[in-house]
Amino acid sequence: MSISSYLKKGFLFLVYTLIIFFVMLLGSVTGLFIQIKRQLPDLSILKEYEPSLITRVYDSNGQSLAHFCLEKRILVPYVSFPSHMIQAVIAVEDARFYKHNGLDWGGISRAAIRNIRHKGFMEGGSTITQQLTRSLLLHSEKTIIRKLKEALLALEVEKLYSKDKILELYLNQIYFGNGAYGIESAARTFFGVHAEDLGLTQSALLAGLPKAPNLYNPTRHPDRALSRRNYVLKRMLEEGYIDYNQYQSSINTSIDLSKNKDQSAQAPYFVEYIRSYLEGKYGATMLYRGGLKVYTTLDPDLQKYAEDALKCGLEELDKRQGFRNIQDIKGKSENPKGGNYEDIERELIACIETGILPKNRILGEVVDVSSSQALILMYGTGIKGILGIDDASWTGTKSLESIIKPADKIYVRILERLKDPDNKAETLFRLAMDQVPEVQGAILAIDPHTGHIKAMAGGYDFETSKFNRAVQAKRQPGSAFKPFIYTTALKQGYTLADIFIDSPIIYQDDEQEKDWKPVNYYQKFYGPTTLREALEKSRNVITIKVLKKAGIDASVETAKDMGIVSPLSADLSLALGSSGVSLLELTSAYGVFATGGIKTMPVAILKIEGPDGRILEEHHPHPERAIDEQTAYLMTQALRGVIDHGTGWKAKALARPLAGKTGTTNNYIDAWFIGFSPDIVAGVWIGFDEYKSLGDMETGSKAASPVWVNFMKGYLDGKTVKDFPIPPGIEFVSIDRKTGLLATGECNDILLEAFRDGTAPKKLCKAHQITSAHFVQMDMELSKDTRMVDAQDIQINFPERKARSSD
Repeated sequence: MSISSYLKKGFLFLVYTLIIFFVMLLGSVTGLFIQIKRQLPDLSILKEYEPSLITRVYDSNGQSLAHFCLEKRILVPYVSFPSHMIQAVIAVEDARFYKHNGLDWGGISRAAIRNIRHKGFMEGGSTITQQLTRSLLLHSEKTIIRKLKEALLALEVEKLYSKDKILELYLNQIYFGNGAYGIESAARTFFGVHAEDLGLTQSALLAGLPKAPNLYNPTRHPDRALSRRNYVLKRMLEEGYIDYNQYQSSINTSIDLSKNKDQSAQAPYFVEYIRSYLEGKYGATMLYRGGLKVYTTLDPDLQKYAEDALKCGLEELDKRQGFRNIQDIKGKSENPKGGNYEDIERELIACIETGILPKNRILGEVVDVSSSQALILMYGTGIKGILGIDDASWTGTKSLESIIKPADKIYVRILERLKDPDNKAETLFRLAMDQVPEVQGAILAIDPHTGHIKAMAGGYDFETSKFNRAVQAKRQPGSAFKPFIYTTALKQGYTLADIFIDSPIIYQDDEQEKDWKPVNYYQKFYGPTTLREALEKSRNVITIKVLKKAGIDASVETAKDMGIVSPLSADLSLALGSSGVSLLELTSAYGVFATGGIKTMPVAILKIEGPDGRILEEHHPHPERAIDEQTAYLMTQALRGVIDHGTGWKAKALARPLAGKTGTTNNYIDAWFIGFSPDIVAGVWIGFDEYKSLGDMETGSKAASPVWVNFMKGYLDGKTVKDFPIPPGIEFVSIDRKTGLLATGECNDILLEAFRDGTAPKKLCKAHQITSAHFVQMDMELSKDTRMVDAQDIQINFPERKARSSD
């Protein structure tokens, strides 16, 4: 056989092989195509589509507290879309939208090349139609099968619906962030307007969000959002939708977002705390579309007591800081709370008809003013009121003319309805001068036996600031940290009757090249002092000596064991609360005293159910021993003394077994009060976000404890008196309060003190014979190395040290 014959046969074999291969390939592709087409969802879903399930949150009574329905969109027709909104979306998402039949082969080719270069799915080249089908009908997993289904569905959708209808479905479906699904919801959420009223720059910003709503979220990442918006404007310029002058003008326009009222009016800081947890663990899709049922620990009654107490305390403190003219406060909104003047006018009219006074602060405009009174027009309404100087007494002014003038804006509250003496037909109201506090605060209440968070308020007004100071802020606790130092000493065998000398001490600081001379709050030293009195009166110097004797590492370990999770400075400044902690961890740690030494970590959620009723997670208390019960009881007794005889004296008015501790930092920057009963532990922090002084003498006792007292008043109302249980191993002995020795008939200040069995003093008090020299000798025996004031004193470094003020 000739070579040509062999070549001919070889060629024919190759041809037949290729034909068979292509037939098989065509058959496989056809089979795959048929299989995929059979798996395609019914397009009638587009007509029958309804919003996803709502996640609901319940309080501890099983009552509805909040809901997350972020996909409960507001449907609007195509005619409601501004032309520049449509142009912006097309320019940035699918420039050939009106030219293709559902698939943009050029875009697919470019995306394929990029994916090959990056060896993965980096870009999909999806058209608007493909994005719609993926969002409504498919999952978002990046696989070849899903892309094929998406392409086939897109072709079918384009056959069934017009381009305008596809855009309508798309703009009503996609997620824009902040819970806004669909363009109408997004327009209201971000700008407080209807979709049809969106401007060019607003439309460009919204059009840029669907690609990555969290990444470009203008609330959280304004710089990224601005950059993305300007990119959309650039694409609109390139596509010829806007001219160069419009482009230049638009990119120089700042983002002006709406400050809409949060949907959750109840316990907003707590609800946001829950929302953040759910989104972090389950993701936004499950949170906003999964129909979860979330059962929380919140007690609605305690929550109201907490919010009311905090607001009242902050308003009283703010008034002590003086009157601030609204006109002098740049960048502050002049709208009343809620910003809806029509609602306020309706309230005022209803008040005229029913006599029920509005409780909200109202913005007013000064119409006329004299030294003794002013005529005020309720802003945005036609209703007037009279402000007398007596109802502005907190400002300290002797003449209203000295602080306000006609046309000024001021905040007022309505006290009662009056009659205009000159016109009996016109209704007037008696008004009181008011203002919006700048100072902030937080309050938290926990059941120490279960760890259940019963109440939480993280600021004065959630609408103004969503920063949750109860859990997110880390502030220096000042003297509120001292109980952990004394707890460590009691664990080691010290007693509340032990004497330390309150005397000057000097510590050399090599880093700062100067000496540290800690002092007490009143710049005085008090000589021989029991540990009980040192804690009750919050004495700084003795606390430092106690820390030095008990040990820094041991004290840090005690605080950690009790629930402090923040980093703590390993130096003597720890005694004065130099390390920042959150209100949540500090309040929870104090709960260990109330439970006899048992720690139960704080929890806000009882259980979470899926839409089918299946329990996804459930939380039960997991108590563990942090300190022994005798130490816990001794510290509780000492902290009761803080209320009975010390800086927490305001709580005595409650006439219940209560314990707690105040805290104040240098220059009155932070004010604290953490206290507890046998069944509840509550903490209060007061301060400015920007670390400035609260004002002279605004201590934890003055600024924070009234909030705590008001909260506890509501909590204790109607409850039977309950005392702290006495554990085994505790004995009570009568001692002289000053010397700490066994009391005799000659002692005139006797205290029935608690001791661990076998640790009570053995010597009788002979105060009339004891001189200060004896006490100095006693202190030297107890703590020789803590009293020295010369160069032989221990050298120690203080990386962040500033002596905390005590109160």
